[in-house]
Amino acid sequence: MIDLVTVKTADGVELDGALYLPGGEGAKWGAPILAVHGLTWNFYRGPMRWLPASFIASGYPCLSLNMRDHDLDQPKDFELAHHDLRAGIDFLIGRFGKTPVIAGHGYANNKIICYPAQSGDDRIERNVLATLGSVKKYRPDIWDAVLQSASRIRGRALVVQGAVDELIEAKPRADEFVAAAKGCKVDVIHLEGGNHYFHGKETELGRAIVGWLRKNGI
Repeated sequence: MIDLVTVKTADGVELDGALYLPGGEGAKWGAPILAVHGLTWNFYRGPMRWLPASFIASGYPCLSLNMRDHDLDQPKDFELAHHDLRAGIDFLIGRFGKTPVIAGHGYANNKIICYPAQSGDDRIERNVLATLGSVKKYRPDIWDAVLQSASRIRGRALVVQGAVDELIEAKPRADEFVAAAKGCKVDVIHLEGGNHYFHGKETELGRAIVGWLRKNGI
């Protein structure tokens, strides 16, 4: 089941999204997932269009939500992104009564990592970061901010890098994050055959994320 939803941020921005619901009894569902798109994408295109199918098949409700910079190919209003994430988090907690996991792809990961430091909100204890670190090539200042903010993250995080991603230096970026995220247990997967967008490896990416969630009792 899919519902179209609109949430409003604390600074008055309306964000559209799609809420994907698993079948079966709601009492048996896992923690909800907030799916966050990267540059050029939105809630109905790219990885955050097809990943929710893997989540709901395994019993995890998922909100794929537009950010205020959706569809843009250049970073904009990075310092305001925490408002967008908080609106999605609050919506999911209000709807399901559970703290969500945040899952991002590409540029979204920078927002997710900086969220606790920017917002002062430490509720999130599980993060999934697919294709981490590409921002270093075109906005090294943002990557520096990410590494400076990473120490604020708590709980556990999963980094999934495409093993054949030619657009980033996947291992160095993951290693830099692991070193910076001192208060968080980070697991790293280099997905065999995966490129920047995991073309042809969509099922494998979904399986890797769900497997990690289950391993961590989520």
